[in-house]
Amino acid sequence: MTADERGFLATLDTNPNDHTARAAYADWLDEQGRRYEAAIERGRAGLSEVYFKIRRKSDGLFSEGRSPSQSRVRWSAKGKAWRRMNDVRAHMLNLKDGKSYGGTPWNDIEVVLHEVRVVFTAALPVSVANGTLSSRGANVIITEPNADHAEG
Repeated sequence: MTADERGFLATLDTNPNDHTARAAYADWLDEQGRRYEAAIERGRAGLSEVYFKIRRKSDGLFSEGRSPSQSRVRWSAKGKAWRRMNDVRAHMLNLKDGKSYGGTPWNDIEVVLHEVRVVFTAALPVSVANGTLSSRGANVIITEPNADHAEG
């Protein structure tokens, strides 16, 4: 561990909610080629959302998981996303067949981290007509910019 990393970790240990320090640490991790840890730190800082998916290497499809009544795992282009690695582990441990992942050999399985950067692009004002919300919500007014000007 380098002196720089010890400094980041000491700062985060003192103030775990310092999102600026966490973001700087994530950037530093990226510069060190530690992309996985950088993504996790950006997620902790609220700069991105991190999801884990189980992918079948042979065809690139993602696991949809399975319900207890299913004997095999379903696969699709989208797949199921887990928010925590521990949930992926628990899902895998829940499968009855320890020799494969729902019929797919373990050597054809990998866990992929998806990082979605959080970018706030606009805040739209909200108001309620007549000061009271109706049961249908028809009187909620969300003011959007003029689409003709926004696309130009």
